Amino acid sequence: MPADTRALFQSRVLLLTGKGGVGKTSVAAAIGRLAASQGRRALVVEVDNQHPTLPVIFGKATAYEPVEVEKNLCTCNIEWAQALEDWVESLVSMRRIVRLIMKNRVVSLFLQVTPGARDLVMLWRVSELAKRFDTVVVDLPASGNAVAMLSVPLTAERLFAAGPIRRCADDLLAMYGRADTRLALVGIPEEMVVNETLETAIKLNRDVRGLSVEMILLNRASLPTLTAAETALLARLEAETPEGPAAEVLAAGRWEEGLEAATGEALARLQASGSPVLPLPALPRNVGARRIVDQLSSALARATAARIDFLGVRGGAAS
Repeated sequence: MPADTRALFQSRVLLLTGKGGVGKTSVAAAIGRLAASQGRRALVVEVDNQHPTLPVIFGKATAYEPVEVEKNLCTCNIEWAQALEDWVESLVSMRRIVRLIMKNRVVSLFLQVTPGARDLVMLWRVSELAKRFDTVVVDLPASGNAVAMLSVPLTAERLFAAGPIRRCADDLLAMYGRADTRLALVGIPEEMVVNETLETAIKLNRDVRGLSVEMILLNRASLPTLTAAETALLARLEAETPEGPAAEVLAAGRWEEGLEAATGEALARLQASGSPVLPLPALPRNVGARRIVDQLSSALARATAARIDFLGVRGGAAS
């Protein structure tokens, strides 16, 4: 099923999740760069990450408040304590009273035992940031935790008939239902990862009202490159039981052939789920995180017909 990339990359809020280790943060950063290159004010968000990855990519420390890393592109890390204080302030609007509330043990205990309060406040912060940027790309926790997190507003709606938590849940469900809020999964062509990606898509489509998986980004995909002549050469070499350089050529060729076969199988299984699938190229991992994001941005740009200006983005980087 062909992927309509233009709508996805012009989202107001783009929520990304996937199994740990699939390159989700790099893909989020690349999408943020793509949005910025189209002249949109873009923000890439990590969620309460104790060891944020975005500073490694962009070479600039992240913080709770957005920090500009390139022209039109900012990053931030939503920290629970600060997000909670901001949420309380949005309800009370007097800083002195907010501080008293935050020190109150009863309030603290209530927030700790209230189901999903932490996730609700984190998502509230995302919705607030979306009011300040054209595109907010959210690097959600790994798939299992992300499903639980995104389903919290619906749970809160069922548990609370009124009050601030119910109002927050209603606002978040309204955000989910907007046409410019979108959800995508990131995976790689490995059997266990594909299994989890498909299971996550089913759970999200079933358990999160207002959101559905609009695209699966298959990272580290090895699309077919071997020609018929190269395949025939590998067959001849294998028949001759080669040694030395010929054996190395055979091993490298068979390795590439295996990667391409795995990608083909993954694409077939993911496409059968009904979600559009966009393959992203396998890239060398020894070139550095920033270089990988640059190359992913270029690959994403080739998949969309939108006009882009990566030179303007890089040239306008904040000092």
